[in-house]
Amino acid sequence: MKTLVVAELYPWPALDGYRRRLDHVVSGLASVGDVHVLAPLRQGDTAPADPPLPNVTGATVPTAPDRGPRSWLGEWVRGPVPRRLLGVDWSGPVAALRSMDLTEFDLVWCSHVDTWWAVKDALGDRPVVVDFDNLEHLALKLRRRIPPRNAPDAGPKEVASTLVRWTTSRAFDLVDERRWDRLQRECASKVSTVVVCSELDAERSGVPNVAVVPNGAVAPAQVDADRTSLRGDHPVLNFVGALDYEPNTEAVEWLVREVVPVLRAERPDAVVRIVGRGGDRVAWVAGVPGVELVGEVDDVTDELAMADVSVVPIKVGAGTRLKVVEALAHHLPIVTTTVGCEGIDVRNGATALVEDDAVAFAGACARLCEDGALRQRLADAGAALFEQRYTWASIERRIGDLATATAG
Repeated sequence: MKTLVVAELYPWPALDGYRRRLDHVVSGLASVGDVHVLAPLRQGDTAPADPPLPNVTGATVPTAPDRGPRSWLGEWVRGPVPRRLLGVDWSGPVAALRSMDLTEFDLVWCSHVDTWWAVKDALGDRPVVVDFDNLEHLALKLRRRIPPRNAPDAGPKEVASTLVRWTTSRAFDLVDERRWDRLQRECASKVSTVVVCSELDAERSGVPNVAVVPNGAVAPAQVDADRTSLRGDHPVLNFVGALDYEPNTEAVEWLVREVVPVLRAERPDAVVRIVGRGGDRVAWVAGVPGVELVGEVDDVTDELAMADVSVVPIKVGAGTRLKVVEALAHHLPIVTTTVGCEGIDVRNGATALVEDDAVAFAGACARLCEDGALRQRLADAGAALFEQRYTWASIERRIGDLATATAG
């Protein structure tokens, strides 16, 4: 069996959640045959690395920079396509696909609806799987809940400008929400299978040909499973995520502005470390007492190892959060919002503490800073859940089985 994977981003090095999921999808496909990965290489992308498996090959195609709104606004007004799709150049990958003999592939796997939409006319009659790792219409619906935000020292003109941008973008979102819903349904009707991250998203998708491939993690080779004592002389809580991704940016805003002051009133020595690329988007938090802006790191393992509690203050978003599964894998107790753990089989009070109000969220964090027995109980139960449901090894087997069945 041979599979062609077409992706928005080249997966290696696997530096973020999208690439890590794609990396393991490729590993699952490689367990049942050869794999060739094709992706655009855009300005500013990380230099590609060699695929990690001997039966996997990869190729990137340079593309033009994304187009600004002035170049696609008229097309968006007149047509049915969500705006995110209109500014991206896919001409290189499409040309590469048209030059290939696709009959040598038994299956095509498209990572994201965006990818499928861009290359669909060049795929011929091969069986196709499309990964809906986010339900885009739902993500936009939830995004409208994000209020306009300004830096603490913003003046009246900046506040007014932010409000105008926020109002405009939400108006666009309302249109694109419907467009994404139609496009996802169209995609599902034209491909063999669509993949989502959870049973919840399978139900929400509203399409019949859906399969669940959850997000997973890899447990560290060694983990200190003792959570009865703090890792250091003060409690450390961490948030891990791409800080230039709006749901994470909003989560940091809410965490630092509304949760941290309440937490520090109860536990003045508590420190929240914020880890991820795009730290410039939340640079203002570096001056807040009790907050350390770490920014991008090569490997989050060390950050997770030094933490006492993982916090997932996500208020909007779709799909499932890799950061939750990674915390489970690292034997970390978790405080999360309901949205933060959606689609992952954690239970409030059993495998995590789940709170949506800022004061209650801070109180849950304070409880875990104080109560070593509670930290231990949640961490043990979470690690057991991870082993049962969310190891990449078991998920990769599921991917291999799905690919084989779809290819026939």
